[in-house]
Amino acid sequence: MRLKRFIIYLSIILLIFLEQGIKIVINANYLNQKLPILPPYLYFEPMFNRSYSWFNSMLQLGISKWIHILFVGILLIFIILFYIYILQQYGFNHLINTMFTFLISGALCSLIDKVFWNGSLDYILIEGFFTFDLKDVYIDIFIGLLILSFVTKNKIIEKMSQNNHNTKDFLKFILRKN
Repeated sequence: MRLKRFIIYLSIILLIFLEQGIKIVINANYLNQKLPILPPYLYFEPMFNRSYSWFNSMLQLGISKWIHILFVGILLIFIILFYIYILQQYGFNHLINTMFTFLISGALCSLIDKVFWNGSLDYILIEGFFTFDLKDVYIDIFIGLLILSFVTKNKIIEKMSQNNHNTKDFLKFILRKN
């Protein structure tokens, strides 16, 4: 059990270091470059997203940095608490652990971006659509694995869907933690 937790924590740390390390290298050496990856659709083109989120950028809402930091921080706490709740209620499951490793890594990278980078250094451009970074890929991997867990009828997802009291039980779990 301890080894599994250690592997999860180590994986999260490595994913964060990979994502942030790439950004440090890009910021120091490749910030003003545009390189084709799969022309005419996919390019390496670094840019800073100072809108703090895709949602804020696309809808031009003007939501401040501190509101984004607060929102991501609260969301991260709930994600971690929900993951702990799932572990305590249903036990370890490789797919669930992998899903939450990517989700927590992506959320922590998002928080780091907002606090230390004053936005996000995005660098992969899909021509005509948007520019993204590795943390966005982490979150997309979580979404893909979540869909996969429903399609393959993962045993924990099955148990959760059979339990009609998940929200109430989760709220009780949170209140017991404090």
